[in-house]
Amino acid sequence: MKYFLVPFLFFMSCFAFGQTREIDSLAVMNLLKEGSNESDTIIQLQKFKKALILSKDFKFNYGIYTSHIKIANWKKVKYNSDSSIIQYKKGIQDLPLNGDYNYNLNHLIGREFQSESQYDSALYYFNKTIKFGKKIHKKELIAKGYMNIGNMWFQNFEHDRAFRNYALADSICETEPNLRTSALRAQINNYLGYSVRVTHGYEKALEYYNIAKQLYRKTENEIGVQELNIAIAQAETSLNNYDEALKLLNESVAYHAKEVPTQNSYSYGVIVRGFLLVKMNRLKEAEKDYKLYYDLAVKSKNKTYQRWGLAYLGDFYSDTDYDTSIKYYKKAIKECKEADDFGKELETTKSLIEVYKMNNDLSLAINTYEEYIALQQKIDKKKITEKTFDLETKYQTEKKEQEITLLKSENELAEQQKKNQRNLFLGGLGITTIAGLFLFILYRNRQKTNTKLKELDKLKSNFFANISHEFRTPLTLIADPINDTLNDDSISDKKRQQFTVAKQNSERLLSLVNQVLDLSKIDAGQLKLHIHNANALKLISALSGSFSYSAKQKGISYLVHIKQTEENVWFDKDAVEKIVVNLLSNAIKYTPKNGSIEAHAYTNAGKLYLEIKNTGKGLTTDELSNIFQRFYQSNEQNQGTGIGLALVKELVELHKGTISANSVPNEWTTFTVTLPVDKNSFKNEQFVSTTQTEPITKTPITTNYITEDAEEFTDSELPILLVVEDNADLRTLLKQTFDTTYNVMTASNGKIGVALALEHIPDLIISDIMMPEKDGIALTKELKTDERTSHIPIVLLTAKAEVESRFEGIETGADDYITKPFDKKLLKLKVKKLIESRKKLQLRYSQEIILRPKDIAITNIDERFLEKVQVVLDENLVESSFSIEAFSKAVGLSRMQLHRKIKALTGLSASEFIRSQRLKLAAQLLKKSDINISQVGYTVGFNDHSYFTKCFKEAYNCTPTEYSKQHS
Repeated sequence: MKYFLVPFLFFMSCFAFGQTREIDSLAVMNLLKEGSNESDTIIQLQKFKKALILSKDFKFNYGIYTSHIKIANWKKVKYNSDSSIIQYKKGIQDLPLNGDYNYNLNHLIGREFQSESQYDSALYYFNKTIKFGKKIHKKELIAKGYMNIGNMWFQNFEHDRAFRNYALADSICETEPNLRTSALRAQINNYLGYSVRVTHGYEKALEYYNIAKQLYRKTENEIGVQELNIAIAQAETSLNNYDEALKLLNESVAYHAKEVPTQNSYSYGVIVRGFLLVKMNRLKEAEKDYKLYYDLAVKSKNKTYQRWGLAYLGDFYSDTDYDTSIKYYKKAIKECKEADDFGKELETTKSLIEVYKMNNDLSLAINTYEEYIALQQKIDKKKITEKTFDLETKYQTEKKEQEITLLKSENELAEQQKKNQRNLFLGGLGITTIAGLFLFILYRNRQKTNTKLKELDKLKSNFFANISHEFRTPLTLIADPINDTLNDDSISDKKRQQFTVAKQNSERLLSLVNQVLDLSKIDAGQLKLHIHNANALKLISALSGSFSYSAKQKGISYLVHIKQTEENVWFDKDAVEKIVVNLLSNAIKYTPKNGSIEAHAYTNAGKLYLEIKNTGKGLTTDELSNIFQRFYQSNEQNQGTGIGLALVKELVELHKGTISANSVPNEWTTFTVTLPVDKNSFKNEQFVSTTQTEPITKTPITTNYITEDAEEFTDSELPILLVVEDNADLRTLLKQTFDTTYNVMTASNGKIGVALALEHIPDLIISDIMMPEKDGIALTKELKTDERTSHIPIVLLTAKAEVESRFEGIETGADDYITKPFDKKLLKLKVKKLIESRKKLQLRYSQEIILRPKDIAITNIDERFLEKVQVVLDENLVESSFSIEAFSKAVGLSRMQLHRKIKALTGLSASEFIRSQRLKLAAQLLKKSDINISQVGYTVGFNDHSYFTKCFKEAYNCTPTEYSKQHS
């Protein structure tokens, strides 16, 4: 009997396990269903997250996959596509690498990028699905991947690219027996027909449509057959085979009318048949189809199709019933206005004008034409705005700046042409007063054009400045691997020399970018003087000395004559430094080997005099008159002066000084600068204040983001580092830099960064300053004024080199500030030191019995938080029932947020912190109180005396009795 019980018990345990898994999966599906039906979005997200946690607990992959999709869709609606993409990526991490779910999530990420017109990123993820299919030898997935890429290019109107990918997908299906006759191949051939129709016409498209139809018939997919009938009918119509086209459309419409009618198939077939019947002059039958199309749109509550239906009815009656046609057109235009459907409104308005003209109602035609022009201008303005924004955010080269300038110029010309067309239209009617108005408008528009050209020039300067800012990020990405290679002792001398040249040129490019930024600021009137009181001659002497080595390498005689004095004068240090460096660099550049350079500087009567002479070829009279122009080039063989001298001239004039150039060909070229350096030469607002600014206090900012559970990185005790950077390449570089020593999270803008910081409470944040949605300054302000995150060290990373930007960053509470391009070793060291400084405070807390909040607080907000914590502990610590849940509720934080906050400030988890506080209180009682030692543990909240003794001994290396004797 006992031998029988063993297999019986084993069978029952397996049965019970299977039943448990079935119950758990049912619970997950119920949670997802409840979440989908929930109207409260907060509760909805909570249910989705609970379903995800439960699915992970018993490895229910379908639940994990579906939960991530639900959460991603929720975040897309609530925030943006970036947040949904992040969620899909989390799903990929949680699911097996070789499963279909992994494939589908990569496909969804590609679709998300495609919807945002980020085609490079979309292509990357679609290619991942293809690689995945190849890896697991599943040709169906490979074919789908190529079909998705084809759809992407078709959406972007690149029909040749679309055709190539569809054809590749079809060839894969053709070589695979189970795909040769499949619905997938039918769908691909349908797409081939659509793409080739645009490039080679309907006759070629018919070949693919017929193949697709035959495949749908073989797979018994009648819906597919009937949809192909509509496409084939359109092709036959274009080839004037009306009877064949009508036969196919009748078959398709009859099928869909008999089945459950769907808007995309039934009504589409109806309206296509209506168009055909008009061509065949069977107007009574066509009228029924036009009305049926509109009735179907009303029945399905599809507002878009309703607008189309009204416009179609207006078209239909335009030749036969003037009043009815006008009625439908006006109703369509009204509904287009309500829906902001500008494209359909413009098209319908144009049709309405034609009807008025056909019926010689010229007055209404003129009025409607005015509305048409206004609407066209509105649409053009919107398109230009969208196109300009797209160019400004995606392209970072001078070529794109020219494209935007050209685009804006074309917009001006287009507006001018439309106004001229309007006036010509009115003039054609023979109205003299309108002709006079035309001349007046033409004159006024010329004045506006001149104004617009000036504005365009200003916009060009501003855009050029923004592009120059963006150059700093790729410079960082260039400089970083160069520095890594130069630090590698194993590279050859030849390679080291090559990389040294590359580094020198990247630094030169950075210098040019800075010069471009300065010039653009001067053009925009944004570069201001910052006058200091200092010794200008000592500064010039130091700068001049730094060029000695360069002169020596080139064999140049380099003499510096500076009349040293201890007198301080008033000047802009940055401007003077750039003037001196540019002039000396120019002299070194154009002085031949064995030539001479002399630099003279002195002050006299409130003025600073600087003279730099160099031997060489010299300049002609014509060259001297143009030497300070930007990128001046005397001839094609001359490499030009670049922008250095142009910047020098602008800075000198900004400083209210003068600059001149003199040259004797083949002898000397001399640049002479005179700058006022007395206090009376400058305005009060130009002087740099030495007073300390008051700290800015802001009301804490609350968010509506829902936090997840605390244990995001359960596999490691490494510190959590959050990187917030909008440039994808730099974000990846930073992640790779730190991912071996930290748990790294990334965010593509400040808004997502704040949400992640509040959700996960990282140990340190590295953030760019210039970002969309929310910049680094706003991120720092928000996090430093929130008690949940006020303790987190923040390092700001930016392309802005101005001192004012650094002041602003530090004043908002940032712990450090690094300018791009940065040294990776320096950044890693700064991060390491900031983490270590926090750990020292944590260590100090753990070693001292009494420690006031301000001794370990990072900010005033942290001090107030610790004081609040102390009040809560004073009131509840001695209660043995005092739990983590009660603790977090009392201080107003979630359990995870409390855990991360306490951990950051003390190095202890929330439960360890409570136990530590109880033991410290016990130690004080043992020192000062007469309470019986056996009662001390119960007094401070321990239920078990032996457990209290064990914990006390671990903390103080002695028992409570021994501790009491030592301190008695």
